Amino acid sequence: MVQNHSTVTECVRYDVVDPKNTKDFFLKISFTLSIENCNLNITNYTRYQQKLFRLIKFMKEVRGIGYKRISHIMTEKGYRSVRTKSILKPNFIFSIYQKGKLREDRLKRKYKSTIEEIMCLVYDL
Repeated sequence: MVQNHSTVTECVRYDVVDPKNTKDFFLKISFTLSIENCNLNITNYTRYQQKLFRLIKFMKEVRGIGYKRISHIMTEKGYRSVRTKSILKPNFIFSIYQKGKLREDRLKRKYKSTIEEIMCLVYDL
């Protein structure tokens, strides 16, 4: 897991006046905020890749067609691989389906943000 962190070490300072007391004090609050997010990936599918995956997923899950038959259908319709522009062999179909499912699962995953090490200090001025 790659950890990202902020280089901000100080936050905005405000002097706080107690309305019940004429004595001023300084309030310092510090905490650690941890955020995990799946949207930090920069690997986006092109429209063509999305279309290939949607078609393969539909044929595999809804129609129940095997990878070899899907390969034949996609080749007949003129679809080619994204990088090499070669025909979509059954192992390419399997790879597109498998990696697309992993990507879907990763993007649907929910993460929780956590606030830890909360510290509040009050200083008399």
